[in-house]
Amino acid sequence: MFAAWSVTVGFQVQRATAPIRLEAKTLVVAVVDSNWRTQLAGMRGQIIFKINSIVGANLVSRIQFVINEELVRCVHKMAAEVKFVAPDEQALPLGEKAENIEDPELRALFLRAAGKCLDRRAR
Repeated sequence: MFAAWSVTVGFQVQRATAPIRLEAKTLVVAVVDSNWRTQLAGMRGQIIFKINSIVGANLVSRIQFVINEELVRCVHKMAAEVKFVAPDEQALPLGEKAENIEDPELRALFLRAAGKCLDRRAR
């Protein structure tokens, strides 16, 4: 779901936002300031349509924008640090497969999500 957000909104918007959670079909998204909240509120319908189209299901019916610059900055700082903590025999093939993803942002999101999933399985 969160990867769909990045693909939907593009690089500039993605850098100023961070999806926080999906709860009862409401996607809560942190934004850096009130200007971004106002701009994105006007695009809410288009964003919902695109996200649901990408995921192939009606998962989002509402988006709530909350101002939290610190959280947005923190999320993007962490996203830049892609590392696997899972066993090498699982991480290596995924890393090789990820090289086929041409978009560097989407590749980083994939690797981050895969790393977290493998880490949870390894525990």
